Amino acid sequence: MILASTICLMAMLTVSVRLAHHAGYRRGRRRERAVMNRYLHDTVLPTLEALALAAPSDAATAPARLAELRQAAKEQAALVRRDMMARTEAGRARLEPDLVALAEDLARHRLHAELIRGDVDDTLPAHRRTAMRDAVREALRNTQKHSGTDRAVVRVEERDRGIAVVVRDHGSGFDTAGRDAGFGIRESISARMAEVGGSARVESRPGWGTQVTLWVPQS
Repeated sequence: MILASTICLMAMLTVSVRLAHHAGYRRGRRRERAVMNRYLHDTVLPTLEALALAAPSDAATAPARLAELRQAAKEQAALVRRDMMARTEAGRARLEPDLVALAEDLARHRLHAELIRGDVDDTLPAHRRTAMRDAVREALRNTQKHSGTDRAVVRVEERDRGIAVVVRDHGSGFDTAGRDAGFGIRESISARMAEVGGSARVESRPGWGTQVTLWVPQS
């Protein structure tokens, strides 16, 4: 009787372990798919959108437009290569050089992002630094695409034993209550911050503009 009960208990335990394994595997696969979709949205999709809008109105503008597309493709290739290298990096480093490089990249696409950084120790672990940089990039791209302005301010602060980056524009804004968060806000900003223990808050009103506040712990 004891032997039968033990065998039954072992069988139930085996089934439970297998079910937990399969559930964990499915969750892992969904997470991998979400991360891949985010990466495509943030890197490949902008270049494809530029190609879709690339048809010049006349032959005179074709060489200049082609040069712009080549530059965009070059920048995207450099970004992908940089991210591939970042996966093997370890240790802590400052966030500022990443934000400066990002502002310079966007300036070539006619968005002026003013970086304001006081006496701030913006040193972060590699995974949080990369997540912050990419979330800031998405916030600035949203400014570029949707705000109707070509200017934004990026402010870096020490806050709550972490680093906050505030991206602010004075563009057209939108009604956050009457509009569902798109993929860019939901995945490329909010989910990305949550994955590294951080947070994101998006505030916007028509005529007021948009403010995105990103935060990660420093440890």
